Amino acid sequence: MAEERFYNMSGNNQQENLFEIKDIAISAFLYSTDLVKLVGKRRIPTGELFFQFAPKEKAEELAASYWNQNAPLIQPKKLFSAQRDLKDMIFGS
Repeated sequence: MAEERFYNMSGNNQQENLFEIKDIAISAFLYSTDLVKLVGKRRIPTGELFFQFAPKEKAEELAASYWNQNAPLIQPKKLFSAQRDLKDMIFGS
């Protein structure tokens, strides 16, 4: 269940220490690892939703490994469950 792994952080100072991304594929990958936590989400005036992960440095490292095709392996069920959880956060359930 998505709520079990979703933590809310408030405050602009904390936002600077977060990795924000709107790409659902990378977000699902990050969310499915045990190396970073989904700590928030932010919708901008255009309606786009950004997922926020911490720690920022580890999330950036994992995103780079995703693009470089040397990311840690994730079990498919865990990855697709994470993707479904994120879509539920975007579109409501």
